[in-house]
Amino acid sequence: MAAIFSGIHLKLKNPRTPWPDKLKLARFAWISTQCLLPNKEQVLFDWTSHALTGFYNKKVDVPSEVVEGLWTYLDDILHSRKLHDVLSQGKTISLRLTLAQFVIKESSKIPSLTRALTLPALETLTVLLRQGEAKISNPHHVIVVLGALQFVPLDSHSMEDYHAAFEAIHEALFATIHCYPQVMLKASPTFLNCFYRLVSSVMHEGRQRGDSDRASEKDKECLLKCAMLVERMYTHIANAAEDFTVMSSFIVAQYVSELQRVTLQPEIKAHLTEGIYCILDHCVERDIKFLNTSLQMGVKEVFNELYNSYTHYHKSQRQGEEKYTV
Repeated sequence: MAAIFSGIHLKLKNPRTPWPDKLKLARFAWISTQCLLPNKEQVLFDWTSHALTGFYNKKVDVPSEVVEGLWTYLDDILHSRKLHDVLSQGKTISLRLTLAQFVIKESSKIPSLTRALTLPALETLTVLLRQGEAKISNPHHVIVVLGALQFVPLDSHSMEDYHAAFEAIHEALFATIHCYPQVMLKASPTFLNCFYRLVSSVMHEGRQRGDSDRASEKDKECLLKCAMLVERMYTHIANAAEDFTVMSSFIVAQYVSELQRVTLQPEIKAHLTEGIYCILDHCVERDIKFLNTSLQMGVKEVFNELYNSYTHYHKSQRQGEEKYTV
């Protein structure tokens, strides 16, 4: 009986095999113990990934219903007990970083796949980043991961889904700044653009709303956690290598430009303000003059208000603490 199914791989690769039949064969091969295929899990994972890559790169013509089925099949593989058992036995499934970026990019276009596929793929990359250069030694690969963050959607209608995506992006950025500080310096524009997406989105979600549009207590709690993550990241950026602080004025300019557009909820603003204060700690007189001369009038007023409160509340307190420590 097993011999009947041993030619499945050839049928999957055969261009004459109809795509619906290929998908059925792949599904059967994954669950069947009668399908004899060396390194079956890797082969089926690669086949699915290459089929999707070929479709989106316009190299193969795949019916739309089969494309949807391929995404579902890939999701089933990644969440299956079978794969879990294989990995727990010490076996591995190889996933190229460029392919992971592709999975994140394309699956993010389908809202139903964000929690099921996009975020798990990103979390897998984050786990690799946390291993440091022992796992990812090529700086370009780290930049590939940062590029993938740009595609993770932050426009979910569910605050729970929004928080999950927000946290996943933050954790990848934190792993980068913690384990690859030199790469972060070289790729600072990409890194800051990814972080700016978080800042911009939490400001948008954290704006003051009318009575008819007020969020639930649970949603407020999720949003507050996001604001705390932004504050945390500002702190990490401020503590990063000194060379990175040359970007301080740029970071402040981004913040006040976004702040000028919204009126934030007080509790959200409090965390963001504490975070940006840490960046202002690294702004020298030259940076302040640059901001005052380069910012547009409305944004400049927001900056001056921020800087005055920073000088009055934060800077004086910090200097007092330093004096006390000495």
